[in-house]
Amino acid sequence: MTVSRRKSLKWFVYAAVMVIAAVTAAFLILSYKYTGDTIRKGISIEQTDVSWLTSEAAKNRVTEELKRYYDTDKLTLTYKESKWDIRLSDIDYSFKVDDAVEKAFYIGREGNIFRKLFDSLSLSRNGLKLEVEESFDRDKLRDILEKIKKECDSTAENAVVTYSGGKFEFTREVPFRELDVDTNLKLVENYLKKRDFRDIELIVDEKEPKVTYDKIKDINTVLSSFSTTFNRNDVNRTDNIRLACSRINNILLMPGEEFSMNRELGPRTLANGYKQAPIIFKNELVPGTGGGVCQVSSTLFNSVLLAGLKVTEREHHSMPLTYISPGRDATITESSIDFKFKNDSGYPILINAYVKGNKLHVSILGKKREDGIEFRLKTRTIGTYKPKPEKIVLDKTLEPNQRIVERKPINGIRVILYRETYKNGVLQRREKLYEDYYKPVQGITRVSSDIWYQYISQEMPVD
Repeated sequence: MTVSRRKSLKWFVYAAVMVIAAVTAAFLILSYKYTGDTIRKGISIEQTDVSWLTSEAAKNRVTEELKRYYDTDKLTLTYKESKWDIRLSDIDYSFKVDDAVEKAFYIGREGNIFRKLFDSLSLSRNGLKLEVEESFDRDKLRDILEKIKKECDSTAENAVVTYSGGKFEFTREVPFRELDVDTNLKLVENYLKKRDFRDIELIVDEKEPKVTYDKIKDINTVLSSFSTTFNRNDVNRTDNIRLACSRINNILLMPGEEFSMNRELGPRTLANGYKQAPIIFKNELVPGTGGGVCQVSSTLFNSVLLAGLKVTEREHHSMPLTYISPGRDATITESSIDFKFKNDSGYPILINAYVKGNKLHVSILGKKREDGIEFRLKTRTIGTYKPKPEKIVLDKTLEPNQRIVERKPINGIRVILYRETYKNGVLQRREKLYEDYYKPVQGITRVSSDIWYQYISQEMPVD
């Protein structure tokens, strides 16, 4: 081999060694730079570039950026006019920055040195963005919603109208409200996970009650009134009348609803507040509990008819009464006979019943009529029937020549009740409502022994 060739080979070997050394040095430098103790180039967490940062530095920077970007410490829940502020710290709301930084740090650190270097160079060229997860205590959030539920929920309450002293008073309805905790928990969770800290309108199930203010606000006038008198000295009967009035006073009937006197009065028992007072039983006045309530039903009956409403159940007494004309009474018995009427007016109506002095007043209140219609009641007697001759009863407890009328004789009567419809004072219609027959009532007189024997000697009817 010539000298020149040996020199050329020497230089070639030298050059090759230098190239290998340079490549090795470059590889070692790149390996150190791209596989050292910092996060790989090209990685960002949220909006923060964390290239070449240590884990601690990355945590600090990402945390600061998140605080700046999401500058709030509370969440506001709303329902209509109500608001509830929830501190994020109350539900341990935070960002999992540590987890995101740890994930970023380990990216590009798998495999051998060549794989690490390749992955690192690829990240540097293409980049990678990581998201930070949110964390909060779901149980604490549920507890807060449970407390809000107690404030928010309500049972339905109908609107109420009352009438007293010539004035109407209205109480607005309360709708049924129910906040479902699970539904609203998911709702709030979605907002938190999206980092949407705007006010959140809670989901509340609402249902209007049957009676609302808008449905009854037009009750504004007296449609009809009727009054009867009674003996205030009969204390127990007076108390029963007052109690019965209180049971039906301010009863509201919506269109289509039916009123039942027995349902509203309840059992006529001492436990239910009623007292012993005379009642009619088989044409006799006998002691009974609740005597006097029939006068209330009769007074209501007349007011109902004068309001043009439909009576669905009514029976007259077996004998004429002193406080009301034949054909215009309505008896009731707890076991079998009721007084009922239906609100067929198309509008809500209200019953007003009260006692003043020795008078019982019952009115029907509702929407003022604009058609000029009014109703009147008329009766026509079509037959009268005399009772049997007076019954004379011996009462040995009476003084000589003493006579006590136990029951006055009452003629029987057959009567027709009409309802007349007038418009602007002109008769439009006459409607036959009832034809009632009241049996005659035989008089009873108790007499002393001497009078008794006079009747016997004269062969007059005695008992």
